[in-house]
Amino acid sequence: MRILKLFSVFLLAPIFFTSGCAHYPVNPPQTGHDPNVGYRYKVVREILPDPDRPFVLLAFSGGGTRAAAFSFGLMEELNRIAYTAKDGTKRKLLDDVEIISSVSGGSFTSAYYALYPEEFYETFPEKFLYRNIEGELIARLVNPYNLLRLASPDFSRIDMAEELYRDTIFGKKTFGDLIKNKDKKVPFLVLNATDIAITHRFEFTQDQFDLVCSDLSDVYVARAVAASSNFPVAFAPLTINAYKSEKACGPLPQWIGLALAGKTYDRRYNDAVAGRSYREPDAQFVHLLDGGLADNLGLRGPLQAITTTDSGWSILQALNQKKRNRLMVIAVNAKTSKRRDWDKKSTPPGIGAVLEVAMNGPMDDVSFDSVENVDNHFSSMEQLARSVEACNKKLEGCPDAARIPQPIVTDFTFAELSFDRIEDPRLRRCLQELPTSFALPRETVDLLRVAAAQLFMTSASFREGMQQLDPAWIPREVVIDPQLIEAVCQDIKSEEGSE
Repeated sequence: MRILKLFSVFLLAPIFFTSGCAHYPVNPPQTGHDPNVGYRYKVVREILPDPDRPFVLLAFSGGGTRAAAFSFGLMEELNRIAYTAKDGTKRKLLDDVEIISSVSGGSFTSAYYALYPEEFYETFPEKFLYRNIEGELIARLVNPYNLLRLASPDFSRIDMAEELYRDTIFGKKTFGDLIKNKDKKVPFLVLNATDIAITHRFEFTQDQFDLVCSDLSDVYVARAVAASSNFPVAFAPLTINAYKSEKACGPLPQWIGLALAGKTYDRRYNDAVAGRSYREPDAQFVHLLDGGLADNLGLRGPLQAITTTDSGWSILQALNQKKRNRLMVIAVNAKTSKRRDWDKKSTPPGIGAVLEVAMNGPMDDVSFDSVENVDNHFSSMEQLARSVEACNKKLEGCPDAARIPQPIVTDFTFAELSFDRIEDPRLRRCLQELPTSFALPRETVDLLRVAAAQLFMTSASFREGMQQLDPAWIPREVVIDPQLIEAVCQDIKSEEGSE
């Protein structure tokens, strides 16, 4: 990249000095702090006091177009699911989706749905899934005009990528436009990136931007998606400004001071240290890379929201107020697991292979921990609910004994859609070995879509949750066309030789 910059400076120097330097879009400073305005959960969504309506939270993982297509398949199926509520009315489960937390490739799907819910299903495949985004990025990179701009220290490859996403996918839509979309009842969108200075999750919400004293409303959604999908090495870090103004910046959230004072050195303490770091006098910029470096499933934020009141979009707070009694978390995990034959050769793997392992290995471990933590939390709450119920039954013989309050939520559903759960060994291996890229054949995209639908409809935990919600609900049978599997997986061995 340095060679290209030097080449552009020498070749196009006359134009450079007449046209001026390029500069990344600057996020504006806050002019005043108001916790009731801006792109926040409580501004975008109303917490309705209806315990019978499920609170549905989606998490979309990283993985390029593979993850975007897999997430889109889930969204298609959610749009088909209808159930009968207790009052006899028919509802779509899609209408119960409150929050979508996403990372990297999954952020293209979530952001496009939040911006364009009415045309999402018709236009997103052609807008993104079926396009060769990688080819378009390369074409822009070798454009002489962009080579010139890349010579500026204030404009990088990720800024160029953001322009492509803005020009061809998301338009000039901002987070202010997402606030306007609240009348369309779209979910609250949480796009996750990673602050590489502190190796911590950074979300594009106003609560997060309050820490850097900036107004998120005028920031392009395309820029947030670019940060969320900013894969290291391929792109340079995306930069946002951190401001310092005692009048414009509100105080740090109360929980940060409490956590720091406690000095328990747990995850909450680490989160508080990260939050406080943005107010340090010498903190002027935030440099962001792919959200998968901190959380490749988009589940860390939801886990914090479910288990604490520290989050700006705390779900636990609503549960504490008895405004929710049913919670569904659906995670789309497009993680791959390639088979390698390195142990059969004396020659060590090349630098590209080693870099892939160095990048993906830690992300896979974090993803596994995230799934396990959410699952364990739900299991613990269900066990607590059963224990309380058993104790109260024993207290029935003691008229003067006070009953033990039941836990805040009794109906949990956690469903993870992952390639590892596909029963057909050949199809499972085929999808597990798909590349992480922004260019996939049309047939591969279609296979990912229908595979997500099949996994969703055969998920035991999801089926149990839906039948608790509506005992008459019956899952749709999803059959994958064998010809589609053959077209995509023709190089994969047959079932007998695939294990």
